[in-house]
Amino acid sequence: MIKSILFLIISYILGSFPSGYIVTKLSTRKNILEIGWRKTSGSNVFKNIGIWQGVLTGVLDVGKGFLAVKLVQNLGLKPEIQAMAGVAAVTGHNWSCFLKGAGGRGIGTFIGAFLALSPRILAYSLIPFVLLGLIWNLSIGTILFLVLAIILSASFNQWETVGLFSIISLAPIFIKRLSPIEEIKKSQEKSSLIRNRLLFDDDKPALELRIKKIFSRLTES
Repeated sequence: MIKSILFLIISYILGSFPSGYIVTKLSTRKNILEIGWRKTSGSNVFKNIGIWQGVLTGVLDVGKGFLAVKLVQNLGLKPEIQAMAGVAAVTGHNWSCFLKGAGGRGIGTFIGAFLALSPRILAYSLIPFVLLGLIWNLSIGTILFLVLAIILSASFNQWETVGLFSIISLAPIFIKRLSPIEEIKKSQEKSSLIRNRLLFDDDKPALELRIKKIFSRLTES
């Protein structure tokens, strides 16, 4: 029990490693927490800092989730502890102990932990994530990605690892989507703001197809 708790704490600390913050600081001296949607996520770094910085942040975020689970697996700890190590890493990424509780959105670290738990289920689950990300909206794709992961975990008899990990990870991922909570409390349109943040990870609904924007840019160039 003590060993399990110790490695869950280590998983949280690994997840807390502020990849996006450090990459941005070292390359531009800017504070990513003051830019874009004020999160350390790779997508924020990619969009508002630079392509290589965003890619590097994404790789590091995936890597720390993978490492957190792999360490626990190599120690031969129970499947439930492996799943919780992934959750701890996602939680650490979203509320980093190195950034006074600030952090990212958790998806990169979630994918890394998922990769360690089951590469096959991850590959299947990523299909709607990638397709909807290209055609419409990545945030909607994330929701289907999570739902499919839970369904497939039962189909592939990996409920104790992938299923448990996916269900519990819903909490840190969607709570982070709602942040900053103070803005919701002050808003005159709380219900619509909550809905938009949960579905679109933004204050406004993203209804326009992304593929239309891509075609528009191609035809203009």
